[in-house]
Amino acid sequence: MKKQLMNILETIFNLEQFKKALGEELNKGLPGFEAQKKMSPSLREYALKISDPKLARDSSVLLLFYPKNGQLYIPVIKRTSGNTNHSGQISLPGGKYEETDSNRIATAIRETNEELGIDCKKIKILGYLTELYIPVSNFMVLPVLGYCEDLPVFKQNAFEVEEIIEMPVKELFSPKNKAEFSFVKNNITIHAPYFKANGHKIWGATAMILEELRDLFLRANLIQ
Repeated sequence: MKKQLMNILETIFNLEQFKKALGEELNKGLPGFEAQKKMSPSLREYALKISDPKLARDSSVLLLFYPKNGQLYIPVIKRTSGNTNHSGQISLPGGKYEETDSNRIATAIRETNEELGIDCKKIKILGYLTELYIPVSNFMVLPVLGYCEDLPVFKQNAFEVEEIIEMPVKELFSPKNKAEFSFVKNNITIHAPYFKANGHKIWGATAMILEELRDLFLRANLIQ
């Protein structure tokens, strides 16, 4: 059975088998914050001490799977430079909950449509991961899992998105694709683990969310 599941991502991607395997694992419960914190930057503990998650604004992001070249892919985006806390960073498509959204799943779909131009009707929902609080922006993020049956047509929003980065899931979650780096901000040295993504670094909250997904995939024997 394990060999059969591994073939889902290693050879010709089979959407139905993938949905079944992931759905069964989601029903067993989520890896949770214990998985997320493995990719937590050193500054997070301090940031949590001076923040109040109870005052957080609701938001969501979408982890969107789709078939490409016989493999399972997921997109991340490089945000345009500006005055926001996450300008220029690599992130998942998503944003804050609006009153016009029926729920945060609707938020994730709407934001993905606005940022990547993907037709909302093409996005099917699989479930969601553990909420994660982001101190720097005061967001409580719900990571939503979705998929497109076919290769999506991207029409990036040039105002919000500088680059769309498409990553094969097998490559993204390879043990060789994780590393650490350090940088100085406001006279504080920050150490952060990250995933490599076509020459970019995925770190912070996005890496924490992806690490929980990686643990879920490992549990389901979808990756090694």
